[in-house]
Amino acid sequence: IRSVASLRNGGVVIELESERLALWLGSTEGRALLEGQFDSAVSFRNRTFPLVLEYLPIHMQLEQPEFLRKIEQENHLPPDALTSIRWIKPPLRCSQAQRKAFALLQVSTASCAN
Repeated sequence: IRSVASLRNGGVVIELESERLALWLGSTEGRALLEGQFDSAVSFRNRTFPLVLEYLPIHMQLEQPEFLRKIEQENHLPPDALTSIRWIKPPLRCSQAQRKAFALLQVSTASCAN
C-alpha cells in the first residue's frame, strides 16, 4: 500500500503500489479477503477520468443506454471503457436557438482518456 487517506464522509481511499495488486483486489478472491479484515461493510468504487466534450449537437440522445456502447464500437474502444455521459447544462434549460452544448464523459481508464 502506497498511501491511505480518510475522507470527510467516513470513507477511505487506498492507493496501491501496483496495478497488478489493484486488479487482484478487484477480483472476487481479493475482495473477499479484504472485506474479511473490516468490521463494517466494504464497497469498491473504481476511479473514472472525466472528459469535457465540446459542441455536441443537442439533438444527440445521450440518455439512451446503447449510446455509449455504440461510441465504443465506432472508436474501437474496449467494452465498458465509457462509464457515463451527461449534458453539463441540460438541453431543456438551453435557449431555443442553441444547437450545440457541452457534455461530461466519464472514462474508465487513463489510457482511454488520452
